[in-house]
Amino acid sequence: MDRAKAFAAVLGALAAGIAPTPDVMPSAWGKINLVVPDGPRSGELWDPSLTPYLEEIVDHLASSSPTNLVGVRKSAQTGFTQVGQVWLGYVVDVAPAKTMMVLPTITVAQDFNRDKLSPSIEASPILRQKVRRQLSRSSDGSTALNKRFAGGSIIITGANSAADLRSKTVKFAFGDEIDEWPADLDGQGDPLGMLEARQMSFLASGDWKRLLGSTPTLKGGRVDKLFEGGDQRYWHVPCPHCGEFQRLEFFPDAKGLGGLRFEKGWPHNAWYACRHCGAPIEHWQKEAMVRAGRWIAAAPGPGRYPSYHIDTLHSLLVGWDDIAAKFLESKDDPSKLKTFTNLWLGLGWEERGEAPEWKLLYARREAYPPCVLPLGALVLTGGADVQKSGIYYEIVGWGAGLVSWVVDCGFLEGDTADEAGEVWRKLGDVAGRQYEDGGGNLQSIEAFAVDAGYATNQVYQWVRSRHRAYAVKGQPGWYHPPVGTPSKQDITRRGKKIRRGVMLWPVGTWSLKAELYANLRKEGRRDGAEADPPGYLHFGEFQDERYFQQLAAEHLADRQVKGRVVREWVASGENHYHDCRIYNMAMAAHLRLSSLRPDQWQAMAAARSVSKGSSADLVARMTPAPLAATPAKPASPAAASKAPDIPPAPAGKTSVKHRLA
Repeated sequence: MDRAKAFAAVLGALAAGIAPTPDVMPSAWGKINLVVPDGPRSGELWDPSLTPYLEEIVDHLASSSPTNLVGVRKSAQTGFTQVGQVWLGYVVDVAPAKTMMVLPTITVAQDFNRDKLSPSIEASPILRQKVRRQLSRSSDGSTALNKRFAGGSIIITGANSAADLRSKTVKFAFGDEIDEWPADLDGQGDPLGMLEARQMSFLASGDWKRLLGSTPTLKGGRVDKLFEGGDQRYWHVPCPHCGEFQRLEFFPDAKGLGGLRFEKGWPHNAWYACRHCGAPIEHWQKEAMVRAGRWIAAAPGPGRYPSYHIDTLHSLLVGWDDIAAKFLESKDDPSKLKTFTNLWLGLGWEERGEAPEWKLLYARREAYPPCVLPLGALVLTGGADVQKSGIYYEIVGWGAGLVSWVVDCGFLEGDTADEAGEVWRKLGDVAGRQYEDGGGNLQSIEAFAVDAGYATNQVYQWVRSRHRAYAVKGQPGWYHPPVGTPSKQDITRRGKKIRRGVMLWPVGTWSLKAELYANLRKEGRRDGAEADPPGYLHFGEFQDERYFQQLAAEHLADRQVKGRVVREWVASGENHYHDCRIYNMAMAAHLRLSSLRPDQWQAMAAARSVSKGSSADLVARMTPAPLAATPAKPASPAAASKAPDIPPAPAGKTSVKHRLA
């Protein structure tokens, strides 16, 4: 071969090596290349037949697609995370570029890499070949949170990492669970806005891509606004009887049409009433119906990006009976109903933030004495709010369904800055007090929470010597759990090391406040009812007006934070007893009281001989009210025209820990 031909051959080889990859849609790429690491088909190639509604979503992210932004509001168990994995794999193989994936926290990002992304890369030959190995002594290799490949990389980070969100320039971005991102990151603004800024360099070329999705939390949150800003596409399926397309919805419309119908008792025999012909659609018909579905935009228009809503009613991974069972389990408990609304229906929860009228709460006090456990109160917790001039405290007795009774409350006056002062001894007397129950037994407090926001070191010193005492600190924000992971505090205010550190427990106060107000609006057991509603609060005549004024002293208000409207809790006056109740609720959550079944509560009562002479009343208080039967489904389209009633739409001395082990 002469030099000219050899040179031409080299140029040809180089041209072939740098030629653009023939265009392929991400869904087609995923079917033949991506091995999924978990789920019902773990270890197999991605199969969109299980989630037919996902193909259109991921294909908007193809290099040839003019779409820049895609928004997804979704419930759990709909396969959305796999959309992100398909796209990331497609980027590595077909459209290499700098890419960033942002999850709520660095910890969540590490979990995603360990449990999903890295296993998928290792199991998929083309990705294993192209993603560089993690090399301990080379800056060219990948790391756990930075996957490098020819032409680009995938940075995985958390929305709580200002460093990554401020310093990187990326062409593609994937934001997951955006409703759980902080509203403001270290005083630097909204992390979603910071992510958008990472792509500014590609605005002129117009070839940037951004996929954002989340399970909603509160109504009006990030993902709600994302969905409503787009063309609002819903998956519509054809009725197997009349052929008309419709969106499946859990509740019927204002005319009583549509909706999931089911029996209140097991088996629930769930079915769907066609919104057009009224015919019953059986669950066995669901799969073919969903596979024949299509996306229809409810708000098409110029300038609107594609936005999607996905929920479990259309999911082939979840049965309609499962949805019915979860609703029946949740409908009487605001916190569980919120979870059902978010995770099963893919909808935001509307919090009622107005405070109940304190005078109405005061008027419903009952004639039971202080410091004695009323019938049905089986587990004791305590909560204390520390102020400069003294300590407010509340002792709560809990029963089945988390019905509660105020057993004791008060204010201990004294200088809290003096850790050896009389006020701390008084608090120790309260926390160590034993309370008599209806069976003549003396019961101790199982968990006592003390707010460490004021007189912090004095609180630590007091808690250190009491094994059932907890130093707690409230955390604002809707994404915090009732009780989070504790951190060890072992440095004093003078900078000295403490030999035996104290654990500080974070308390997600905002969701607990919403749960408290929802429970305060409930009415007690009426004539003919067999039990108080779950979460109902009992008060004693020994409680004064000041207690109720403070209990109802907070409300939700809108506030502008760097251009965004944020709903937050604000106090209209002294709120110390309000905080005491929130800490009591946190201790009940820490003891996992909500997970106890009615028979476990009854066993606890029997073990303490509480039920002697009055077992009928005790069992009545601990047993949920029976549910009315649902009318039978119609046997024909003609009979189905009279839609049956369905549940109404929601408004908005043994240690317990030992027993639960």
